[in-house]
Amino acid sequence: MRFSVWPSTTQPWDDVLELAQFADDGFWHSVYVADHFMSPGDKPGQTSDWLEATAVMAALATVTSQVRLANLVLSMTFRHPAVLANLAATIDRISNGRFTLGLGAGWQETEHQQYGLELGAPKERVDRFAEGLTVISGLLTNETTTFDGQYYQLTDALCEPKPVQSPLPLLVGGTGPRMLRLIARHAQEWNQWSAPGEFGERSAALDAACEKEGRDPATVWRSTQAVVMVTDSAEAEAKAKSAAESMPQPVVYGPAERIAEAAATWREEGVDEVIVPDFGMPRGPERLDAYRALAEAFTPLA
Repeated sequence: MRFSVWPSTTQPWDDVLELAQFADDGFWHSVYVADHFMSPGDKPGQTSDWLEATAVMAALATVTSQVRLANLVLSMTFRHPAVLANLAATIDRISNGRFTLGLGAGWQETEHQQYGLELGAPKERVDRFAEGLTVISGLLTNETTTFDGQYYQLTDALCEPKPVQSPLPLLVGGTGPRMLRLIARHAQEWNQWSAPGEFGERSAALDAACEKEGRDPATVWRSTQAVVMVTDSAEAEAKAKSAAESMPQPVVYGPAERIAEAAATWREEGVDEVIVPDFGMPRGPERLDAYRALAEAFTPLA
């Protein structure tokens, strides 16, 4: 099992850089970055100040040398798939083959409304996403790509230079039946949020989708995450419990050893990689100490 970090890009660049370089220097497998321009509740005078995800990836590629880099996940609605393919090839070159292209169909309405970007109903999003995956896969592997779809049209399209990795890994986030079929068809990696004990059901659905596509389910790398809160006192645990009750995402909290027990449950369910988002972790000097405690507790599972 591997363990990775997910720095929030709503924090100052120096803090993102600190965590990425910390991860690059030891135990951690990957650094993940989300793809948003704003949070759902942002408004003038009250913003969460997101750094743009692809620029962050390119910057991290130049200041790390070991850790893998990936997005959770780039929205197909924000960038044409030909742009995404060229972007992925460039970051893979800059990082010397350490980039995983994380992709999703899009979901947050605020960004699309403010920027005049079409989001569409769920079926339309998945239709567009399926076309985009085909375009990206073609551009990253073929000499030229021609495609005539409802959303995208390419004629003898070039994408050079190609990535260092062949194939460049595609990570797709999603749990619906059509998304799982697309994952089985195109992706090397799959991600979903889950609480320990709740990963297995959707993982079994992915297994079934792979079998229908004639693919060995074991060839899909599986990652998951929950909000992680490392506590070192009864008071901190009480605060974490209260915060967890109001969060929409799954939450794991407690001493590092208890969080490792949760990771062991995920491993039993077939999880290959646990991702630790930093927006539940301490801020300031205590942050890296919390990650060191987690690394020590996770080491027997690695």
